[in-house]
Amino acid sequence: MKVFKNIAGIVIILLGGLWMLQGSNIIPGMAMSGNREWLVIGAMLVIFAIGLLYQNNRPTTRLHGMPGDDLF
Repeated sequence: MKVFKNIAGIVIILLGGLWMLQGSNIIPGMAMSGNREWLVIGAMLVIFAIGLLYQNNRPTTRLHGMPGDDLF
């Protein structure tokens, strides 16, 4: 499942980047070119995918307990 989420995150980043380039009219000649709506949608996709990759790859083990655990 972790590999699938990583692949999905990378694909979503690439798709969002493409939509951002089309929305900012760097890649012209398509219906989405020059439309700022696609720039915003692409940016939101990239942010979502970065969050997905971070959440999927963050360490889950703790070396120490929570602060204050030794008080009881």
